[in-house]
Amino acid sequence: MNILMLSLELPHEPKSGLGVHLNRLISYLKPHINITVCTPSRRLFSYAQFEDFIADANFTMIQDVLSCNERFDLIHAHDDMTAPAAHDLKKRLGLPLAATIHGLESERKKVCQEAPHPYRLQTERLLINSADELIVLSTFMKRALDKIARKKPTVIPSPASMEEEKRQVPRSMNKRFLFSFGRFVPEKGFSQLLKVFAILRQRQPDLHLVLAGEGPSLSSYEKLAAELNVEDRVMFLPFMHRRDIRAFLSRCEMAVFPSFYEAFGLAAQESMEQGVLTAVSQSGGFCDYAVHDKTAIAIEFTRVQEAADLLNRLLIDREKACRIKEAGRQQVIKLHHPRLITESYLQLYKRIINNSAIH
Repeated sequence: MNILMLSLELPHEPKSGLGVHLNRLISYLKPHINITVCTPSRRLFSYAQFEDFIADANFTMIQDVLSCNERFDLIHAHDDMTAPAAHDLKKRLGLPLAATIHGLESERKKVCQEAPHPYRLQTERLLINSADELIVLSTFMKRALDKIARKKPTVIPSPASMEEEKRQVPRSMNKRFLFSFGRFVPEKGFSQLLKVFAILRQRQPDLHLVLAGEGPSLSSYEKLAAELNVEDRVMFLPFMHRRDIRAFLSRCEMAVFPSFYEAFGLAAQESMEQGVLTAVSQSGGFCDYAVHDKTAIAIEFTRVQEAADLLNRLLIDREKACRIKEAGRQQVIKLHHPRLITESYLQLYKRIINNSAIH
């Protein structure tokens, strides 16, 4: 079985949850099937228009696939920004197309009260309509797709990492801290976390907050931390390698993910897998595995006083925290074990290819 995967992000150099997901998924599938990953082969420059960037990236992927001598059984596209290439290659090569919808730009922008980019709405629709099979990572995303797609999506969560290697945390971090990581964009909710932390710090004066990532909202978060008078207790770190993330997770009091929109919640999954006490927002893909007061803590971060009270109680109640941490670790390994995810994909690929051959 030869699978062609399309992605704008390099799996071996992940910069977001999509890249991390691909990195893990490919490593687990490769012993069983042949996978060719196609990303834009040449360096893409700055573009005046977003549409020009997408067009150039997809054009290079189409060229690369057509110029190679590989024969594929199935195309698997990841994210709507690969839609033009996926649609074109499906027609040119006469192959079935599976598409993983990692999030809906329309829904992501809605929670931030921003207008979605019109071209992203077009690529979303193109990929959804072109795909023979839709894959989503959570029941949250399945419900969203059920409203707009004629096809019934298949839910296959992202596989757990099953990795334990970690680096050393710098000596300067010999202090109590909450930890969160992800892209610095509005939908991740870091602004709300800063507001909650400002209240929590009054009860836990020796507590710090470490935020790791990169993105356009960094300067606004730094400004907000100063306005809340917590800049001396908040540390902003750049995008981290996974081994560094696991090191910080092993030392933190709690991992906190206050996202307004989360299609799956890979960061929370990783935290729970590492046996870390994890707090998440009450919506999105978290809900499949982060069960309040059992495997994690689900919080309404927009109610800052209530959120701070809940975090404070959990930091004090060590016995309850230990119980939740262990239950969370077992839950993630049980639901997201690589063996289960691998088997689900192999069965799905076989079914799509067989159905295509029949027709």
